[in-house]
Amino acid sequence: MNLILENVSKSFNNQTILKCVNLNFPSNGCHLLLGENGAGKTTLTKIIEGKLPVDSGQVYLKTDQKNKVNCAIQYQNFEAFQYLKIKEVIELFKKTIKQYDFNPDLYNLLDLKKFEKTLIRNASGGMKKAVSIFITFLLNKPIIILDEPFADLDLKKKKDLRLFLTHYVKEKEKIILIISHEVNEYEELFETISILDDGVIKESDHLEKLSNKYKITDNFSIEDLFYAVTGKRLVFNK
Repeated sequence: MNLILENVSKSFNNQTILKCVNLNFPSNGCHLLLGENGAGKTTLTKIIEGKLPVDSGQVYLKTDQKNKVNCAIQYQNFEAFQYLKIKEVIELFKKTIKQYDFNPDLYNLLDLKKFEKTLIRNASGGMKKAVSIFITFLLNKPIIILDEPFADLDLKKKKDLRLFLTHYVKEKEKIILIISHEVNEYEELFETISILDDGVIKESDHLEKLSNKYKITDNFSIEDLFYAVTGKRLVFNK
């Protein structure tokens, strides 16, 4: 199973946001989409999700034939259901999903049991992020898009989530696309890295191949790779 984007272009008000984007994300792997703020990442994920039409090109899920993309997206902020408890929100989603996937390992590592009775409106940023991540996996879609999944989590949860994702993609036939600014020390997690710069995919390949291509030293980081490809240092506005 592969998520395919072929010659995808998108413009707003005569301004090109994405230009002839070609990407191929195979299943059983985590894939990093890397780019500065304003590079076009949000537009690209909305197109994959089906919330935005393309101006040209196509997006599809390739199995033995072309299929409509079916994905779940974890957004950076979870602000829905303010007056429900965390447990009630999760139960609500379970009732509305025919084939949900309640993963106890993920539930435990995100510490959701401890905060089940907390209202969403009273939850910290880290707890809201945990709820958002868990619900995304609960939806049990073939494609999972995680938007800044490590932000707002404490160091232990970041480490545990990284290990969970590493094992999860080996056990499940899923495609996980991660958008993250926290990339250093996560090199081993990513099957491929795609670098989006000013609406153009500059590179998309396995990390080892890219590091060899750009002759990066053994102690390289993903940020070093980004600089080698774009000539820019990663700078993000908070």
